[in-house]
Amino acid sequence: MASAIPSLAAFGGARGIGKQRPKPKDGKQILLSELNKDYARMVDTYIYDYPQLVRDCCDPFANVTDDSVKVAVIGAGFAGATAVYELQRAGITDITVYEGRGRIGGRADSPTFTDEEGRAYINELGPMRVPENSKLFWHYLSEVVKKDDPEADPFQTIFPNPGVVATQLIYRGIPYTWKDEDYPQPPAGANPEDLVDWEQLYNDIGEFLGSLTLAGITYEEVAAFLRKETLTEAEKTKIHIYWSYFLEKFDYMSFVAALEEFFGDRWGAEQYNMFSTLGLGTGGFGPLFPVCFLEILRLFLWEYQNEYSPHISMTEIVEKLIAETPMRYETVTYVGIKHDDPNKVNVHSINPLLKSADRTAVETYDYVIVATTLRSMQIGMNLDANVAPTRYSGSTAVFGGDANEMMRESLRIPHIMNSSKLFGFLSQKPWVVDPDNWPHHPAEGGEPVKCVLTDTLARQMYYLDPYEMCDDAGSNVLISYNWGDDSVKIMGILDYEEDQVSSAGATSNFNLKEAYETGLETAIADSPVAASLKQITINNQEDHLVSVVWQQEPLIFGAFKLDYPNQYYYVSQLAYQYHYASQVEPEQSKRVYLAGNNISFQGGWIEGAMQSAVNAVSAVLLDMSTNGQATNFRMNALFCQNPFQNVLDTLGERYLLPPISPRSA
Repeated sequence: MASAIPSLAAFGGARGIGKQRPKPKDGKQILLSELNKDYARMVDTYIYDYPQLVRDCCDPFANVTDDSVKVAVIGAGFAGATAVYELQRAGITDITVYEGRGRIGGRADSPTFTDEEGRAYINELGPMRVPENSKLFWHYLSEVVKKDDPEADPFQTIFPNPGVVATQLIYRGIPYTWKDEDYPQPPAGANPEDLVDWEQLYNDIGEFLGSLTLAGITYEEVAAFLRKETLTEAEKTKIHIYWSYFLEKFDYMSFVAALEEFFGDRWGAEQYNMFSTLGLGTGGFGPLFPVCFLEILRLFLWEYQNEYSPHISMTEIVEKLIAETPMRYETVTYVGIKHDDPNKVNVHSINPLLKSADRTAVETYDYVIVATTLRSMQIGMNLDANVAPTRYSGSTAVFGGDANEMMRESLRIPHIMNSSKLFGFLSQKPWVVDPDNWPHHPAEGGEPVKCVLTDTLARQMYYLDPYEMCDDAGSNVLISYNWGDDSVKIMGILDYEEDQVSSAGATSNFNLKEAYETGLETAIADSPVAASLKQITINNQEDHLVSVVWQQEPLIFGAFKLDYPNQYYYVSQLAYQYHYASQVEPEQSKRVYLAGNNISFQGGWIEGAMQSAVNAVSAVLLDMSTNGQATNFRMNALFCQNPFQNVLDTLGERYLLPPISPRSA
C-alpha cells in the first residue's frame, strides 16, 4: 500500500533529493501525462526495465493461441487487478478472480464523506499517495483513463506531506512551523533555552547520509543512475558494487543500530526523540527504528520528490483494471497441485451459498496467481505447507518437499508492519472559520497549516481540503496515521467497552478521536488543532468518522512489509519465485505464482504490487509459450538472473537450515 513513508523532498531538497523532477504546474497539481513519462528503477532490480517493457511498448506480453487455458487470480487488489489486465491483453479469456472480502480493492478502500451540497470527500484507508517515480502506476492509471476518454489528461494533486505544505510540528509542548525550508522554524519570541535545534538535527542527518559512500560512489550518484532510461556497463558496475557492499553491511543491522554506530555518544535521548517525531521530514520514524536499515537506504536510492493523490479513488482504479472479469466472492482456504496431474492446480474455497455442513468448493485451473498479502498466503491458505492438510486430500502442497524448504520459510519470516488510520469530516474549514487563531506559516500573511506532526498519540495529521477554492466547503482530515507500536495502542483504545468511554453514546471511533484531541490539548494550551476536531460530535459521529486497523482486518493480517534485520534473503526468494517459469528441469511447480507488494522489494508501495503482477503474468505466459500455447513472448528480459545472486549466495550460508530426518507419526 502506498505509501509507508512519505516524500523525502521536504527534508532532503538541499542535498540533491528531488532535483530535476516533474514540477506541479501551480505548486499543487500536475498533468497525468507529466507523471507518465521518464524512468525509475529500484536498486535491487535495476537490470529490469519495467517502464520500457510495459509502458513504452504497447504490444501484449505474448499472444495466446490456446483459448482453453483457465487462470485463477486470488485477490482483487492492485496486484490482482494488474495481473487480470495483462492476462486479458495477452488473449486469455477464461479468468476468474477470487475475493474473500466481498468487495474489489483489497487494501485499496476508499469510503467517502458527503457534505450538504453533495460534494464527496474521499478517505483512502489503504494506499493514499503515490510517488512521482511510480512509473507503472501512472502508466496503468493512464490506461484506465484512456478507456473512458482517449483525449483525457487529468491533473493529479500533490499530497500535503510535511514541509511540502504549511506544517506545524508540536514537540514537547512547543509549536514550530515549516514549509519549503530545510527544517522546522521556531516560534517568534520563544525562549531559546526551550527550543530544540532542528538545524543541527538536519545537518547531522546530512552528515550521516554523506557517509553512505563507497570508493567515491555516493548514494546521490547511484540514485541518478536509477532514473536513466538506459545504463552503460560502467554505471551498472557502480550500482552493483555499491549495493552489494551495503547489502552485506546492513543485512543484519536495524535502522537505529546504523544511527548508533555512526553517531556514537553524539546522539542521546533528545536527538533520537526528535528524529522519532520528525523523521526525514516525514514524521513517525520511531516505529521504523527496528526495521532493517536496508529498507531506509533503498528509499534514498529510489529518490523521489513528491507524492500525489490520484484524481479518482484507489478503489475505482482497481475496479477499472479488473473491469468485467468474472468474480467469485469466496474465501480461498488452500491452493494445491492436483494430486493426479502436476499440470493442474486446485483452488479450494468457502462458498457462502453452500448450506451443507461442508461449505468448501474446489475448482481446477491451469495456472493460479496468488495476489494477496503475505500473511494471508500463510495463515489463510497454508501455502507454507510441506504436505497438504488432510481435508485437502485431492491436492499436494505447491511448495512441498526439500527443494521448496527456503520458500516455505520465506512465506513465514518477513515482517509485516501494523498500521491504522482514523479519518474525520469537518463541515467547516477551521482556517476559514477562525483565521486569526489557526496556525499559518509564516505567522504573518502565510499559508494556513494543513499538516501537523506531533509527539502525542496523534503523530501525523493531514487536512486534505479537496475543495480548496471553496470557502463554504469542508475538509476531510486524516486525524492520525500510525505504524508499529503506535498502531498497537490504537487497537486497545478502539476496543474499550461501552462503560469505559468518557462520552455516553460514543462509538469506538469517537472515543479514539477524543483520545487524539485530549493528547493535543494536554501538549499545548488552547490548541486550535484540537479545537477543530470538536466539529465532530456525538450527533454526527456515524457519518463523520471512519477508521481501519489493518492488522485486525479479516484476510489482511497487517498493512505492509518492512523487513527486520536478517530478512533480505527471504524476501529475495519471494521476489524471484516467478523465475521458476524459466527453469528447464524445475523441482518447483510452474503453475502457481505469487504477487502483491509483499512479494517485492517495495513493501508498502503500489509500484511493488504492480511489478510483482507483471512478473507473475510474464511467468504464466512464458510457460505457455514453452508449451506451444502462446507466441511472440517478449518479456524474456525479466528472467535474467538476479543481479545480486552472488550476494545472496554469500548471505545464504547464514540461512541454511539443518536437514530434517524423515519421521513417521
